[in-house]
Amino acid sequence: MNVRWLEIRQDLKEVETAGPVHEGPGQTHGQGPRIGTQVSIRVAAPRDAERLRQMFSRVSPETIYRRFHVPYPDVPERTLALMLGVDHHDKESLVAVAEGEIVGHAMYARLGDGGEAEMAIIVEDAWQSKGLGKSLLSELAQRARLRGIETFTGEVLGENRRMLGLAATMFAGTRYAIRDGVYHVRMPLGKPNSAAYAARTLSRAA
Repeated sequence: MNVRWLEIRQDLKEVETAGPVHEGPGQTHGQGPRIGTQVSIRVAAPRDAERLRQMFSRVSPETIYRRFHVPYPDVPERTLALMLGVDHHDKESLVAVAEGEIVGHAMYARLGDGGEAEMAIIVEDAWQSKGLGKSLLSELAQRARLRGIETFTGEVLGENRRMLGLAATMFAGTRYAIRDGVYHVRMPLGKPNSAAYAARTLSRAA
């Protein structure tokens, strides 16, 4: 099994002074990663259900809503099962793991018998804007190409500017159609932007 290893590098002062990313009533949604924290990206498995459930308990309501377009107080078990139930051809699922905890998830599901697949991704609040989403999506796209998928599609809320920007940065030729405030995004996989493969990848081990 291939594992992609990453290392989070940040300015020491920034990490030492960083507080919680999001706070709600009686709840804190994630602390920032420590300098040198290693993250592995690997294929998800049914045994990841509890750690994925724990990740959802840490993320903010805004992040949940942007991922599912539904304000889940708790992500349903059937949704967890769908996120982990894959065949590694028409449907693939990846997790990012740091210090034994899942901090990100990405998946695709092929649409029909053709070369399009719907993609979805979520990154824990404290790990956003650190390159993790880009690395998850890069790995997912590489696997999809090998299985004959040429285009990722997805529905992105208009407020989710970070995801819209990520799609445009990752894939040349990304196009959008807006209906009812939702961006319907098409991301060609044939020509990924070289910036998508930048810096945090240290090694790839079997």
